[in-house]
Amino acid sequence: MLDTAARALSALMIPLLFTAGLYFGFATRFFYIFHPIKTLRRVFGKKDGGISPLRAASVALAGTLGVGNITGVITAIYSGGPGAVFWMWVSALAAMSVKYAETALAVRFRRGAAGEHYGGAPFYIRDGLGGGKFARALGGFFAVLCVINSFVVGNILQINAAASAAHDAFGINPVAVGAAAALLTFAVIVGGAKRISALTSRLIPAVSLLYIFMCVFVIFTYGEYFCDALFDIFTSAFSFRSALGGAGGYTAAEAVRFGVTRGILTNEAGSGTSPTAHACSDAKSPHEQGTLGIFEVFVDTILICSLTALSILTASRAGITLSNDPMRAASLAFSSVLGALAPPLLTAVSVMFVFATVISQHYYGETAVRYLFPGAGARRAYTLLYVCAAVVGSVISPAVMWNTADIIVGAMTSVNVVCLLLERRYFRRGEARINHPDLPII
Repeated sequence: MLDTAARALSALMIPLLFTAGLYFGFATRFFYIFHPIKTLRRVFGKKDGGISPLRAASVALAGTLGVGNITGVITAIYSGGPGAVFWMWVSALAAMSVKYAETALAVRFRRGAAGEHYGGAPFYIRDGLGGGKFARALGGFFAVLCVINSFVVGNILQINAAASAAHDAFGINPVAVGAAAALLTFAVIVGGAKRISALTSRLIPAVSLLYIFMCVFVIFTYGEYFCDALFDIFTSAFSFRSALGGAGGYTAAEAVRFGVTRGILTNEAGSGTSPTAHACSDAKSPHEQGTLGIFEVFVDTILICSLTALSILTASRAGITLSNDPMRAASLAFSSVLGALAPPLLTAVSVMFVFATVISQHYYGETAVRYLFPGAGARRAYTLLYVCAAVVGSVISPAVMWNTADIIVGAMTSVNVVCLLLERRYFRRGEARINHPDLPII
């Protein structure tokens, strides 16, 4: 039943995402494709303010860079075949302009004063659609989805993968991992957005570089199979073949479904979660922050997810027998070239990715609770439940959670993308071009 619901939502979400991607791409004249150098200059330019645009982006990137970049990609390959990677790339290109739009709107409709900004999708859904009864109800519905998503995708799935990795590498009791994660998470999140942004701005670059090195080492070691891996990705994107030598088959439709859904699960473009992080920025220009949103999708999907996929596919082509368990498969692939160093390194990467994601997703959920219940008591209750969920996530079976995650992300993306299209009047054609960065987009 859950799988049927996930498929139905995918059938709705995928065309909506590509429609919005094309619309906002043409509205911004695809500046991020035609002017990549100028785009990067805007990303890394000097910033001023309490929470800088780049720090706010690091919180959003922490929310997207999780174990989904490892387990999500591997699950997509097993379920949809190597062709899922191709559709992950295609969806990322479409998702960049959607991420730009939702990030810009988050800054446009944020609340609070400098250094204490807050906002996100529920706020721009309500205010951007006029603030009437229907707009408030729709914003409230989306806020509820955000809260559920923070528990399932941002907490339980993340902790479960980290606990599994720690148990495989060191035999650590999963409950101990969940309890430790709960305590550390609480210690950070009580400091609010500033403490979270300070931590993630240091943690994410370090852990990302470590993981990139591990993937590149695997790909370089099995370099003779690199072209074969690419061949598998492109040919299987439109054909019927067996997945990585497994018993199950897949079709091009499955490759599209898993490529797009797992891509959104990792980069969150269109799902309306990461705009919460961007809204806390002190950026004066929605355009400037929107550009950081595009960079976020590039790092998450085009870079990290691609390296994961190529590591697994080249190792498989080299004859390495991989497990059907995603984290175990990653461990076997890395162990084949890094030996005994692989399990502890993969565990370290997983734990740091998970920790950054969990604390960022708490901020997303807390802001959604703030939309629903302005009082501080509701946010404290949410925090208590969120910390307890970390312990539950360490022992719960992830099988049902993946289908649940697909349903939640599919529902959020469908609602958010429709609202973005309804609010397209805020984007005036041509004013978002990167060669005119000082022109307001809104």
